[in-house]
Amino acid sequence: MKTRERVDDFWELIKYNYDQLRFAEVKSSVVFSIYTLFFSAAYTIDVLDEENVYDIQFNTIGDYLGLIILLPAVYFTLHSIISCVRCFLPRFDKSDLKSPLFFGDIAMDNKDFSEYYQKLKSLRDRSLEYEKHLSHMAYVTGKIAFAKFNHVNTAIKSLMKSIALFVIYIISLYIIR
Repeated sequence: MKTRERVDDFWELIKYNYDQLRFAEVKSSVVFSIYTLFFSAAYTIDVLDEENVYDIQFNTIGDYLGLIILLPAVYFTLHSIISCVRCFLPRFDKSDLKSPLFFGDIAMDNKDFSEYYQKLKSLRDRSLEYEKHLSHMAYVTGKIAFAKFNHVNTAIKSLMKSIALFVIYIISLYIIR
């Protein structure tokens, strides 16, 4: 395999990882949007309902049963929202390999463009070293994509649980009363 083909393979892998990063962030945005719609609907029900469906008095056993359903729903809601935030802001491991390919290293390790250009040109001239930096970039972006997908999958599971519990809670309010 020619050097150019090997390098292109690395760049395709890096591009794939970045596409997965964006996809995870879109899924996380959808989870936020669903919660926004759900809470808007819940608020609208409260405004339109003359009986004030969310008024909890704790006078009967039914009020306590409703609370038993409501507390896990609130927990899963918070867990889902926190997982979405973690998807957008994952924790990164510090890398020991300084590379003129990473934007953070470009900004922090170079005084000006000419210094950066020399480092990049030197790296490109050494094909094995260049492949090492590309493989490191693919590795790092893959780890980030994996972390983001773990967080967004947790958010989606918690979203489903919380919505199911909220629906059960709302239904129970009408059954108990």
